[in-house]
Amino acid sequence: AAAAAAAAAATSNIMPKASLLLCLALAGSSSAFAVHQPRQDQRLKAFAPRLAVSTALSMSSGGAEATPPPPELKPPPALYQGAVAAGAAKAAAPFGKIFKLGIVAGCHIAFGAYLAITVGGACPGLMQTNPGLQKIVLGAFGLPFGLIMTLVSGAELFTGNTALVTAANKEGKTSTADLLKNWSASY
Repeated sequence: AAAAAAAAAATSNIMPKASLLLCLALAGSSSAFAVHQPRQDQRLKAFAPRLAVSTALSMSSGGAEATPPPPELKPPPALYQGAVAAGAAKAAAPFGKIFKLGIVAGCHIAFGAYLAITVGGACPGLMQTNPGLQKIVLGAFGLPFGLIMTLVSGAELFTGNTALVTAANKEGKTSTADLLKNWSASY
């Protein structure tokens, strides 16, 4: 027993040192986490006044790739005008089209709810050991999936129509009759 304890103590002294040496050897020979300044090419120089180039963490094999400039963002008034234009387009759609796309959106949301119950509810072991994580799994597969399907297919959700068509109505881009038509068809 004493010999086994001495061997275990010797191994425990060697293992941290060997692990440290292995990590240092791998880190020294690899440029996977090299910190470097991105090169300043002509595209980046054009954006230099608006783009503060900082040190980038490269997760690649060490090549110095230039980071693309961030996308241009619209200011809030332009975003609102885009929402008003979308609301006016939704209000101008015929009743039948809005109604059919509303049914499609309802099916997508229902499918997302079914997915949440079947995936999130099918984790009884996880529910017993970590109920919080089970709730995250339940929520991660339900509504987000249904909303993404609705967004990709262009279906009409009542909540989105309420926001967009109401904004178009308040800006005078559509009539109250079109607003009520859209609300009733998409609900």
